Amino acid sequence: MAKTLTIQLSDELESKLTAQAKKLNLSLEDLILQSLSQSAKQENISEFDPILPLLGTLKFDNSDVGENHDQYLQQTLQQELKLGE
Repeated sequence: MAKTLTIQLSDELESKLTAQAKKLNLSLEDLILQSLSQSAKQENISEFDPILPLLGTLKFDNSDVGENHDQYLQQTLQQELKLGE
């Protein structure tokens, strides 16, 4: 069963969404429904892994951080301890 939802959009947001919908050859309603569906899917995923939204946002010099994170933590801790002496 479908529910009807009435929302108020600012003129600026409505203009941006309408332009985006036209580019995608969608109605404004379909664009908003797709956006809400995608958001709901992402929310379900992030419930299980709070780190997921951060994926791809960080850059590392080393590509094996996941495999060798203990080693990197140990190296960093040892360096910090030497600096503190």
